[in-house]
Amino acid sequence: MAAIDGRTARALRTREAIVDASIELVDEGDLRPTAIRVAERAGVSVRSVFQHFDDVEGLYAAIANRWVDRLDGLRVVVDPALPLDDRIRAVVRNRARLLETISPIRRAAALHAPFSREVSNRLQAAHELLRTEIERVFATELGRHSGPDRVRLLDALDTILSWPSWENLRAHNGRSVEEAEAVVEQMVAAMLS
Repeated sequence: MAAIDGRTARALRTREAIVDASIELVDEGDLRPTAIRVAERAGVSVRSVFQHFDDVEGLYAAIANRWVDRLDGLRVVVDPALPLDDRIRAVVRNRARLLETISPIRRAAALHAPFSREVSNRLQAAHELLRTEIERVFATELGRHSGPDRVRLLDALDTILSWPSWENLRAHNGRSVEEAEAVVEQMVAAMLS
């Protein structure tokens, strides 16, 4: 029995090392790490990578689960009863911290999503979660609109607070985190004024 437990523990450690290696490589800018690079980083054989994950979708799922665990500590619930300016500031600050943290994995996900149901589904689930948070925090302001006007306002807020908008400000426009936050805050305030 001890040998089975030892083998199981070793298998779990190997699996975790493969997931950790994949994430580390992406964090370092390798958006499409090969099995060879993952195995080298994890200190395992390439064969081990394929033994521990039936397919690439399984590896993507394990990486996504690890990211969910990592991001749980970043989540801050903004009180919808706060004054509007305070809510805007808190939402933007929290979203900026989240988007800055996920940028490496989000860049990799953008490359893989068109070819991976797992990645595509995870991105959609995250999008819906973040959109629901916007609806919750700005329910009062959204409630002043109905039908298509409400949907357009929610779409605008969702777009402003999205990772692609953040990536545009940070990577393409070269803005610092603080400068990007100020731009996003200004846009959200303009939409809700």
